[in-house]
Amino acid sequence: MRRDERAPFWFKMRTHGVRDQGVNLWYGRPARATSLTLSVRYQRGSTYAIALIVLLVLGTLATVLGWSALMQTQHAQRKETQLRLDSLLASGVTYARWARCYQGRTLPFTFTLNLSEGCVSGRVDADNRYGDNAMKIQVTAIYKDQTKSLTRIVDGSQRARSTTEFALFLDEDLDIGSGRRLTLEGNLHANNNINVQPGGVLSVDGSVSSSRQIIGTVMATLYEEQWGRLVQDDLPDINDLRTQATQLIIGNQNLPFGLTLADQSVYYVQGNLSLRGPLRGRAIVAVEGNLEFTGNTSYADPDSLYVFFVQGNIKVPAGQHVAGLLISLDGNVELEDRAQVTGGIIILDGDLQLQGEATLKHDPRVNADCFRELTGLSDEMEPVLLTPTPIP
Repeated sequence: MRRDERAPFWFKMRTHGVRDQGVNLWYGRPARATSLTLSVRYQRGSTYAIALIVLLVLGTLATVLGWSALMQTQHAQRKETQLRLDSLLASGVTYARWARCYQGRTLPFTFTLNLSEGCVSGRVDADNRYGDNAMKIQVTAIYKDQTKSLTRIVDGSQRARSTTEFALFLDEDLDIGSGRRLTLEGNLHANNNINVQPGGVLSVDGSVSSSRQIIGTVMATLYEEQWGRLVQDDLPDINDLRTQATQLIIGNQNLPFGLTLADQSVYYVQGNLSLRGPLRGRAIVAVEGNLEFTGNTSYADPDSLYVFFVQGNIKVPAGQHVAGLLISLDGNVELEDRAQVTGGIIILDGDLQLQGEATLKHDPRVNADCFRELTGLSDEMEPVLLTPTPIP
């Protein structure tokens, strides 16, 4: 571009075609954006748009996940409520059978149970359409403002209870002192009072019944029954076991490596017995003196079953697990801290002494005919042929 020599000095500059790289010399302003600047601005806008889309997607995903979690929580709550209601209904049916069959309640009768899980009420009527002893049980459970009902037709024949059907049976009182904890898997019965002192814990996965009073707080998954019938002693006499003994041992015995006996054996010890180790066979161990477990005992195979019939005291050491039904005729049963017994405990003339916490679990194979099965004798004291279990 030429200069106009005749123009005033302010026109003596380049006015067309040439511009400085950064400044418009005519207006003194920044030059218009180059293609590079436009590209940067476009990329920046695209980034903002993508970020916004990502945020929208994440927000939607969070909403969906939150809703899913809410639905799962509500489903779990509904399921938990139904399980509680079913448990309460089962407790009501069990109680109704107990009240009729073992307590001799006259039909018809109604009941209401206020349990730790909720409330269950019911009505029991005779229903001769299904037999002379049939009864209809109608129960309704309430839990968290939810209700559920159930009707069952069951056998209402009256029968006597057996000492061997409980995880723990005492002919005397059961006392749970402060700082002591007893946990049972199975039913509990005492022919006298059950007393849980403040600071003591009694937790029963089953029913709790007393022929007198239940004092204090008891946590039972089934029902609580006080002022019930006495459960009679249905156990054989230790002298009868002596006459049936297949092995008669004179003097004290220490068996640190377990015990293996043939099926239907009666191992009779005239003195004290110390024992630990595996137990093999189906047998009765009768002890005139005291029985002390010095370590763990367990069954060597699933068919093994032991009943310990003890004239004196029984002791289970701290932290040890013992298998077998423990019966104390005229002594105490001492469970040191964290002791465990799988089988059951029967105490006829003594106390249960807890040193801390203990766990008892009932063995369902133990029943009223246990001794006759083990000894091969029927109610009429006649031999019964049993199929022997091979000893490996």
